[in-house]
Amino acid sequence: MILEQIVARSRVDLEQRKLEVPLAEVQERAAAQMPARDALVALRARDAVHVIAEVKRASPSKGLLAPNFDPVGLARTYEASGAALISVLTEPHFFQGAPEYLTAIKQAVKLPVLCKDFLYDEYQIYEARAWGADLVLLICALLDDVQLRHLLRVAASLGMQALVEAHSAPEVQKAVEAGASIIGVNSRDLRTFEMHPGLIRELRPLIPTECVLVAESGIHSAADARRLAHYNVQALLVGESLVTASDIPGQLSQLLRGANEDVQVKICGLSQEQHVKTVLEAGADLFGLVFYEPSHRYVTPERARELVEALGPQHAHIEAVGLFVNKESEFINEVAERVGLDIVQLHGNESPDFCQLIRRPVIKAIHMREASDLSKLQEYRGITWRMLLDTPSSGWGGSGKTHDWELAQAAAHTQRSFLAGGLQPENVAEAIARVHPWGVDVSSGVESAQVKDEAKIRAFVAQARGCSQK
Repeated sequence: MILEQIVARSRVDLEQRKLEVPLAEVQERAAAQMPARDALVALRARDAVHVIAEVKRASPSKGLLAPNFDPVGLARTYEASGAALISVLTEPHFFQGAPEYLTAIKQAVKLPVLCKDFLYDEYQIYEARAWGADLVLLICALLDDVQLRHLLRVAASLGMQALVEAHSAPEVQKAVEAGASIIGVNSRDLRTFEMHPGLIRELRPLIPTECVLVAESGIHSAADARRLAHYNVQALLVGESLVTASDIPGQLSQLLRGANEDVQVKICGLSQEQHVKTVLEAGADLFGLVFYEPSHRYVTPERARELVEALGPQHAHIEAVGLFVNKESEFINEVAERVGLDIVQLHGNESPDFCQLIRRPVIKAIHMREASDLSKLQEYRGITWRMLLDTPSSGWGGSGKTHDWELAQAAAHTQRSFLAGGLQPENVAEAIARVHPWGVDVSSGVESAQVKDEAKIRAFVAQARGCSQK
């Protein structure tokens, strides 16, 4: 196992350093540092997703990443391009890092600096502070409960924060119970270095909202950043895609844009495998399955499961949303579990209390008729994952009627919301420009004769993407 190999070599190196520099001396050096920069403040600044940009020369899985390696120049580029924190690999054998890189970077930038290494001994925490680190990485897979709590206390005594990294539900529980303020979910298995893109989807519900959530590994594109923004992360820790980029500022800019500016696109009312795959290939972020029987878009739970399973591993890159109207909570939860839904959309008279009975993130549809309807949004604040602003109609579900965009703009300004109603490839760019929604939702606008039209789906996504990237 790669992790065991790294730790075994780290233990040998640590014992040698302890012989060369006693703990008391390292503690003195740590105490002599200027106060640590506040990483929590940096990560909680503004209602935005930040990037922790990593100075990384190599990795065990990819080998040498940056042949012409200039750690200080790289860190300065990150800072100038909008990074919130700098992460520095200090492990020398597998990642070709060095403590000297961290010290030089800390002196060259004004951002908080993370010491990223395989830490298990309090001596290493004092070392990291002596090198200038403002926060340290603590990996749950390396530490038992007692060790994790102890190292968190040592870091806090030095004024440092800790990014506590988890790879499973038990590890998330360990981090939460230890009192971690910053929790990272690493989609890369440190034992095999295989990627699990859907891991953060599974673990997000276990992480308290008051914790800062950092998504780690496998973040290469605006689409990756946009997907992770679904989970209300506060930061993306990115290394490989930055150090290997020919245009580092451009790469960092596209990740920040994807997480913070790109509009999420949802195509609803799918019933055929080919249409689901088209939605995925076109670059949409979510697809909707209708469980409202009066609708011509209705699918049975069995059919819905077939559609989700048809995606295979690609399901990690798009969210399955189930639309329900005034159904019992037990039924909704059972269908969500059986089908493999990621999100539930409620389109009826469901109350805030009812929404809390649903064991999936909830999109609650509100029919906006007049300014007084804005007060309805407040009733669901902090309860639902997102709101959906729909046009009033005599029935439930899509009406095909265009929304009052001025009213929708006022609503979207107060909460992260999807805009729906009358959208189509020809007007979605204008709608986004006027309303500035978090996402757009379309069904009839990408149909011909009540059947999904693949050309319209592609055109709709392209128009929405083009608008959000201007």
